[in-house]
Amino acid sequence: MQIKPENRFWIYIYGFAAFILLVAAGVFGWLVWTSKDEPGVGRVAGPHITTRATITLPDEDYELLSRFSAPPYSAKHVAQSGPPKGFQNAMALYEKQDFAAAASALGPVADGNPAFVPAKFYLGISLLLSGNRIAGIQELRALTEAGDTPYLERARFYLAKSLIAEHDVRRAQEQLEQVVAQHGDLEKEAATLLDKIRSSS
Repeated sequence: MQIKPENRFWIYIYGFAAFILLVAAGVFGWLVWTSKDEPGVGRVAGPHITTRATITLPDEDYELLSRFSAPPYSAKHVAQSGPPKGFQNAMALYEKQDFAAAASALGPVADGNPAFVPAKFYLGISLLLSGNRIAGIQELRALTEAGDTPYLERARFYLAKSLIAEHDVRRAQEQLEQVVAQHGDLEKEAATLLDKIRSSS
């Protein structure tokens, strides 16, 4: 049986397309095989990631549950040798509830004295209350990761408040659960806030 000349063109086209598909299948199979030994390579590589369900609240509850007043300043945990230069002036602004000015004054104190935890804590609070929420969250989160300091419980609690304001309820719950586990001064408030989140979500 002879193939008509006008059909040969289409046979070549179909044959070439089949060849390309076979090559593509071979490459894909090779990538799948090699990804077993080299996680993170190629589009199919890497570990399987299990995501936790997002927790959502009614819109009005985000503002209600994230609201807080400035925690009062206490010199209890300030070294007897005295605070760094500029700290007392910054805290005078904080006590006047001029949080934007307090944040501006506390920033250099915290940067210049990395081991002076009170400046970092009150800087985080001042940033939150002056509307710079992201920077405030960063300061408080860094403080929660700095180890067991006298401000750890408070940093976790107010970080949780700010995370609720950002609609990140799951991470807020994690911080509040750690506050409860510490059995400190804010245990009851943290437990109450957890109950409100669970009843609202």
